[in-house]
Amino acid sequence: MKLAQFISIILHPIFMPLLALYLTLLTIPSLTFTLNQNLVLIYSILIFSTLVLPLIIIFWLIQKGKVSSLEMSNHKERPLPLFKTVICMSFGYYLLENLLFYTPILKAELLGAIIIILIAATISKFWKISLHLLGIGGVVGVFIALQINHGDFLHIIMFFILLSGLLGVARIKQKAHNYAQVYSGFLVGLGVELITLIVY
Repeated sequence: MKLAQFISIILHPIFMPLLALYLTLLTIPSLTFTLNQNLVLIYSILIFSTLVLPLIIIFWLIQKGKVSSLEMSNHKERPLPLFKTVICMSFGYYLLENLLFYTPILKAELLGAIIIILIAATISKFWKISLHLLGIGGVVGVFIALQINHGDFLHIIMFFILLSGLLGVARIKQKAHNYAQVYSGFLVGLGVELITLIVY
């Protein structure tokens, strides 16, 4: 397997919302303490609504011939699975709303991820924005917001900016995107999560 393909797989956008939420809980112990009794339930709902159910839907759409592959290289294939992913994640958000009542940071992160996917679904009707960079840009946006509000997250921000650069190069090397699609994906993802967390 080529390095560019490997990077694209391990940093697939479908993993990013869950990764951001996990890292937030890992790096802010007070949140984990607040949610301690419900952590298993929260992770179960998150995994099901952000990962398992969207994957099931995408593979079902592939089987039906609506989507050619998990990569969805043709941007015109993307709106349907992305809109369905928005529905799945919105359902997860609804289930988690009361459980995350005392942790608005996590609610804002999940809401930001839903908004990012909704924007991606809309843009994909007309243009091929990078879903990979939208995803990892969202993670960077989360930790910039946490840096502003809590501090001590610069090492995570720098690490994910580095990963974003590697991912962007990988997507261009694979001829999956051009520079404009990569840069715009990163900036939109970053901006949406940053604004959502600050406003929320």
